[in-house]
Order: sequence, then structure tokens, then C-alpha cells
Amino acid sequence: MDSHQFDDNRISKHLSTVRERYEVLRINFNFYPGRLVQEKTKGAIVIDRAFSKNPYLNGSLFALRTSLGLDLADLEDRLRKEFIQEDDDIIFHVHDPYLLGLAVKLSKGFKGSRIVYDRHEYYETWKNRWGFSAPGLFERWYGGRVAEVIFVSREHSGLPNAFSGKHVSVVPNYPFSERFSREAVLEKLIAMDVDVRIEAIYFGVLNLNFDRDIRSMFDVMRSVMEANKNVRFTVAGRVYDQEACAMMDTMVKDFGDRANFLGEISYDEVVRRTQRAHLGFFLLRPDSPMWSEERPVSPNKVYEYLFSGTIPVIRATLDDREAIAKCSLTFGKSSSLEDIRDGLLELISERERMKRMMLECFDAGQEFTWEKVAPRYLECYERVFSSMDRGNQ
Repeated sequence: MDSHQFDDNRISKHLSTVRERYEVLRINFNFYPGRLVQEKTKGAIVIDRAFSKNPYLNGSLFALRTSLGLDLADLEDRLRKEFIQEDDDIIFHVHDPYLLGLAVKLSKGFKGSRIVYDRHEYYETWKNRWGFSAPGLFERWYGGRVAEVIFVSREHSGLPNAFSGKHVSVVPNYPFSERFSREAVLEKLIAMDVDVRIEAIYFGVLNLNFDRDIRSMFDVMRSVMEANKNVRFTVAGRVYDQEACAMMDTMVKDFGDRANFLGEISYDEVVRRTQRAHLGFFLLRPDSPMWSEERPVSPNKVYEYLFSGTIPVIRATLDDREAIAKCSLTFGKSSSLEDIRDGLLELISERERMKRMMLECFDAGQEFTWEKVAPRYLECYERVFSSMDRGNQ
């Protein structure tokens, strides 16, 4: 159960792993206005709940409706008709806090069922301007009904009290190694003569008020592109703030075809374009609650950069920071925008250093493959199903 983009990388990897052993039905909810909703997809139910222009409001309204028991009967009836047999043991695997209440309500109608919660983020830090965290509230309300928790970072000692005593499996956001090739990296290196235009990219959420430092990224790239005419900047992703669109429009106006905004693109396109790029951004806002030594992040983007031979430009606390230090440009909390700009300009001027780091990226990435961590999903399910069997004895 999730409310992610239908071809979301994390969800797709999860499903492909679990379907090797278990029967799976995906229930995908759309809270985002303007997003293309899949009409009919084998092995999935897609439900559009974009009531308003605000996806967070849509998620909250949906959670409120399910807490009151609305819309449950139809979904439960559909599950019984299309997927679940009377004597099935069932795991409701939840990928979004807004769906925890729905899973809890549904589990009451299916005796042989448990809930596994995939906690992608430190949701207690997701607070609005008044300091209120809707995801945190849902976790407090329904977390006690969760059998096990999946988390992306090894640092999970500060999980909310609702998950106290729960088994936690760490499944980082590593990519499928088969999606990337060393040949693509070598071809990119061979083509890197002095006249080749350097491509810097950011493919991700365009939210100016969340954890990503989108403003600083635009400011840095403007400075870099003004200083070096041989640099191009390409951005793609879901837009939450129209101001972000205005910032990109200004870049296009000022730099022409050296600035490019692609909108929300498929994961296949993300992989293809990342493999062609030379630099990839991952900057967190230093003033964001997400910035903390106790809360290192596991961003899929950084690992995709590594496998693509694309040098990560990082200002964040990462799980695997020491392992990738030699092949990334990493900046600290106190680093200024001028520090980041100067570091980029210096690197861009040294093509041989760039080539060496790009190859080191690919080599370092071999340690961070989905194939190594995916079995933890199956181990989690085995424990949960085993607990059901013991409960029935």
C-alpha cells in the first residue's frame, strides 16, 4: 500500500523482490493533482484521491475519512473478490504514514493479517510552519499495531515510542546494479575531451520548504554557469512550489539551452540521463530538522550517481559518507555557497581528476547494491508469517 508515483524506484524494487516468493497485490493511492493515474495495471489497484491542489491536504483528508471507517467496505469487498482467499495469511505492507490507519482498519476485517511499515524518512521531522507533523501523528495513533518496521538508515535508535520493541530491518535505498553498466561509464570518460560540455543534474522533489536545499542549488549553479560557459544544468521532478518553477524559468531565460527543466520523468529516463551526466546534486538545508549527525540519510540519488559514474555533490550527513569520500565533492554544514561554487569550478577545470573520480564512483557503488539488501524483505516476511503460525497454535 503506497501513495508514491506509480513507477517509484523503491516500490518497484520492493515488489520485484517479494513477488519471487509471495503473491502480491499493490494498492496505490494518488494524492497529487495532475499526476497521470494508471487506469488498469495487472497486479495493482490504483485509486485517485486528489481532492484538492494540495497533496498533503489530500492525504490528511483521506486519512481522516478512513479513521471514520469511510470507503473501507468497498475496498475490503474488492480485496475478497479479486485477491484474498478466506484462509490466507496476509501482510499489509505500508509505504506511507497516511495509509497506516487504512491498514489498521482493513486488518480488523482479515483475521490472519499483520502490518509491516516501511518508514522511508524521519517523519517526526516533517513539520509544518506551526510545528505540527501529520505523519508523526498517524505514527503515534497506529504505530502500536505494526508488527515490524523497515527503515532506510542504520541509525534508528531514535524511532518514535509507538515503535518501541518492534523488530527493525534496515533496507537502504541502494539501486539494482543490473540497471547500470561499466561500459556506459567508460564511454562517458572516453568522450570527455576539453570541449565536452559538463552536465550537472538534479532529479528529485522540487520543494523549497522541505529538507532539500533547492534555493542554494540554483544559486550555486547560476554562479558556476556564469563563470564557465561550458556547463549545462538539467532539473526534473515533482513541483511543490511555483516559485521553484519561476527560478527554473529564469535560468532558462538567462542561459538558454544550457538550462533545462523536464518536469516529472519516469525512472527509466532518470537512469538514462544520470548515466550521461558528470555531476549530481544532493544538498540538504543546514537549518532543516533532517540535518543531524544522529539522523544520517540514505538517498537513492547518491547511489544512482555512483553507479552512473556521476560525481555526487553532497551537503548532508550520509550513512556511507566515509566509503564515498574520495569520489564525491562533500561539504559540511558550515560550508558557504561560495565554497561549493569554488569546489565545483576547480573540479570542472581538472578533466583528468574528474575522469578518475567518475571511475572511482562506479567502483565504490558496487558495495551498495539492491541485490545485497533485498533479502531482508523476505526475512522480515518469514518472521511475520512465522509469528502468525505460532499465534494460531
